[in-house]
Amino acid sequence: MTEIRDTRIAFIGSGKVASELALIFQFKGLHISGISSRNTTTGKSLAQKLNCPFEENPLLLEADLIIVATNDASVMDLHALFDSKQLFAYTAGAVDLGKLSGVNWGVFYPLQTFTSNRHLGIDEIPVLIEAKDPKLQHLLSELCDYVGFRYAYCSTADRQKYHLAAVFINNFVNHLIYQAQVQVKEAKLSWELLTPLLEETIAKLDDFTAHEAQTGPARRMDQTTIETHQNLLPPKDRDIYALMTKSIQKTYENE
Repeated sequence: MTEIRDTRIAFIGSGKVASELALIFQFKGLHISGISSRNTTTGKSLAQKLNCPFEENPLLLEADLIIVATNDASVMDLHALFDSKQLFAYTAGAVDLGKLSGVNWGVFYPLQTFTSNRHLGIDEIPVLIEAKDPKLQHLLSELCDYVGFRYAYCSTADRQKYHLAAVFINNFVNHLIYQAQVQVKEAKLSWELLTPLLEETIAKLDDFTAHEAQTGPARRMDQTTIETHQNLLPPKDRDIYALMTKSIQKTYENE
C-alpha cells in the first residue's frame, strides 16, 4: 500500500462536505489528484482552489482512493458505473454498504454539519468508517490518523441510527429555531434577548441529560399556558407546537 502522504485522493462531488474535506486534506499535505462533479461551476471552482484537475467524467479520475461526497442515489449510480478495482469511500450517512457488491467500497462518514464559508476544526469532525476489505478499512483509519480526525469503526446499522439521531439534533432543532426567529421577526421583537437562552440550552447538556434538563409548560403540565401559546400561533404552526407538547407530556406523564 502506498504511504498515506503519497496516496492520490480524488473527490466526486463539490458540495459542502466535499469542499471541507478536500481543503482539510490538502492543508494537511495530502495529494488531491482531481475533482469530478455534475455541477461543473462549483466543481471547477473547487478544483481551482485545490490546484488540481477537474474531470467532468468521473471515470477519468486518477486516484488510489476516491471519496464520493454526493447524495445517496448518486452513490448507487456511481457504484454501477465503475469497475471493481478502484477503491472508494462514500460520505453518505444512510447508504447500506451491504447493498454494494464487491469489497472495494467503504464508508467515510463525517458526523457533522457543514456550511459554506464556515470552517471547522479537525477535532470537531468525528468520522465513522466501515469497509468490507480489511486493507481498505486500514487505509481509511490511517487517513483519519494522519489528518487527526477522531474516528470509530461503525456498522451500517449503527451508522444509520447515528444519522437518524443527527437529524433530530441538527436538522429538526435548527428548524425549530427558524420557527422561533420567524415569530420574533413578525412580532418585531429582539432576537438578541433570546440568544442567551439558546446558548444555555446547549451548554447545560455538559452537566445534565436532556431528560433531566427539560423545563417548560409541557413538562409541568401547565395547560393554561399551553392554550395561550396555541392561540398566539398561526394555524399552520399549531401542529408543531401540539406534537412537541404531546411528546414531552408523554415522556414525563408518570412523574
